[in-house]
Amino acid sequence: MENRFLYAGQACVSAQRIYVQENVYEQFIDKLVAKVKALKTGNPLDESTDMGPMITEEAAKRAELWIKEAAAQGATVLTGGNRHRAMLEPTVIVDVTHEMKVVCLEVFAPIVTVMRFSKEEEVIEHANDTDLGLHAGVFTSDINRALRVADAIETGGVWVNEVSVRRYDHIPYGGVKNSGIGKEGVKYAIEDMTDTKFLGIKLL
Repeated sequence: MENRFLYAGQACVSAQRIYVQENVYEQFIDKLVAKVKALKTGNPLDESTDMGPMITEEAAKRAELWIKEAAAQGATVLTGGNRHRAMLEPTVIVDVTHEMKVVCLEVFAPIVTVMRFSKEEEVIEHANDTDLGLHAGVFTSDINRALRVADAIETGGVWVNEVSVRRYDHIPYGGVKNSGIGKEGVKYAIEDMTDTKFLGIKLL
C-alpha cells in the first residue's frame, strides 16, 4: 500500500504495474482490494488519513479520464475510480492490456494495474515493454530467481522483497531509457558539483 498510494501515487518510483504469478493471482487480488478499500482518504494534515488529494484538480481529471478510457476498452475497475475535485479514490484495475494508457504511460496517480503471468520469461518481457525504467521490485523466496530477474529487468534499480518506492540518499538513484539521465546520490552529487582539472608535469 505504501508503494502505490503514497503521495496519492505521485511518486516517480511508485509501482504502477503489478505482475502476479497465476497460481496466487486470485488470492493476491482479494487481499489487495480489501486493503485498498480500507484506505482513508481526506485531509493529509489529519493523522488518520492514509491518502490525500492529487496536486491539482486537472491532474485528477486526467487520471480519471484514463480510468474511464481503460474501462471502455475492456478493463475492470475493482475498486475506486471516482473523483471529487482533486481527490481521486485509490484505484485497482485488472483485465488490462499493455496498450492502455494506465499501463503504458506514467499515470502518476493513485492507480494500480494488476496482471497475471505464468512464466518468468513472460513477466520479464512485459516489464521491459516500456520506454521507462526507473525502479522495480521483485518478490520471491528463490534467491537465484531474484538475481536472475533483477539482472534481466531494464531499470535503474531493483529491490528484492521490498517495494520500488524505497530510497536512501547513499545509493545510486536513477533510471534507464527515458527515466532520466545520470544518477542521484551523495557520490554523484559531489561529482556533479566538482570541476575536475587535469595537471600534467614533465620533469626537467
